[in-house]
Amino acid sequence: MQHMNRLFLAAALILCLLTAGVASAEAYYLELPTEGIETTMNVSVVPQENPVLPGISPTTGEPWNGAYHPILVNIDSHPKAMPQWGVSSADIIYEMPIQADGSTRMAALFMTNPPAYAGPVRSGRVPMGSLREMWGGAWVFYGWQNWINKTEKNLVVDVDDWALHIHDDARVKGRWVFPFVEGTENNYGDFFHREKDGMHVSPYNVQVNMNAVSQLFTEEPVKHPYLFTDTGLDHGVAVTSITIPYKETSPAYVSSYQYNEMTGLYDRYANGEAYYDALTGMSCSYANVIVMRTDVSWYNNAPHRPVIQLVGEGTAEIFQNGKYIRGKWIRSHADTADEFASLTSRLAFYDDAGNELALKTGKTFIQIVNNDASVIVSAGEMIEGGTAQATPEPTPTPRPTRTPKPTRTPRADAATPEPIEVEEEGDISFGG
Repeated sequence: MQHMNRLFLAAALILCLLTAGVASAEAYYLELPTEGIETTMNVSVVPQENPVLPGISPTTGEPWNGAYHPILVNIDSHPKAMPQWGVSSADIIYEMPIQADGSTRMAALFMTNPPAYAGPVRSGRVPMGSLREMWGGAWVFYGWQNWINKTEKNLVVDVDDWALHIHDDARVKGRWVFPFVEGTENNYGDFFHREKDGMHVSPYNVQVNMNAVSQLFTEEPVKHPYLFTDTGLDHGVAVTSITIPYKETSPAYVSSYQYNEMTGLYDRYANGEAYYDALTGMSCSYANVIVMRTDVSWYNNAPHRPVIQLVGEGTAEIFQNGKYIRGKWIRSHADTADEFASLTSRLAFYDDAGNELALKTGKTFIQIVNNDASVIVSAGEMIEGGTAQATPEPTPTPRPTRTPKPTRTPRADAATPEPIEVEEEGDISFGG
């Protein structure tokens, strides 16, 4: 019954896709197959490093010159956090579940052209820290999840224990230090401010000064470039829309995309509304959309303690150039795929022929989901193993996105934001 409810909701959520034109009657609305998909630790390929190309961004493939200062920022994706700040400038964005009910959080990687501010910034989880280790840059968060039982270490959900296991200098004199840039403690508290723009309220209004974070770098981390192509996939099933309904009980936390043939990009929608940047008013579009299937579980069955397998290998649903193929993701530099031994290795994607996928030049959005998560597409033909969904009726063209008020620059003497007393997820520390 739960699965049927999920399919019903997923079919209904297709109606939220705000298309530039109505899909043809020949479209097939399908849930991609999930049977037999599982994450295995038997890594068959160890990703090799790609060459660093002068004048080319290792994260977008676009022309770039400058200091390599990758900054990973935890961005709140709660409906009240929309629109977010700075997201149109992110090279890569990851979205992942942080609660068993389907609530999600994003980790946005900024490097090529960082914005002045980014947010709303929220608390950290171990899976997000795992991504930081891969890029080697700064990790920005506001509060962090910890383990209530402090009589023993917990490397699965306690961010302190996890970070100190890898970096014995992660906390000095009881406070986080670079590359861990946390906003409620004194070390970096003045990098953050609460924005009062009439659209956001606490706790969904904390911004971080990205230039201040960049100034903390004293050296460049090791670059892990992707392969890139200007043309994108030349084969695969034609797919015009994608919907990932993380939360089964409401239309919140629904990520969807519509392929734009004019731009060759995927226009993104959040909860049925155009996804745009509050700093610039720009709608966000992506050259690559990848659904990364993996094992998502909840420590001690606590629905607010995510355990997400980000080392090893698994299935990747790859969307590029208006086409879909099923490939895989691999992250390991050790045959045993040891969680900590492989944290600094890059996350690579492979196509349906077993070759490393060349990302299409531009920005990438990676949707991290459980292996059996529902992914609904509008395809030009049947997909083997796909489950047909009810054909949605055309939806009206949405009203143009309104231009937001410019975000004010905080005064130099602005007070450090007050820590949030509680988060809905629980087990969260604020300052120390």
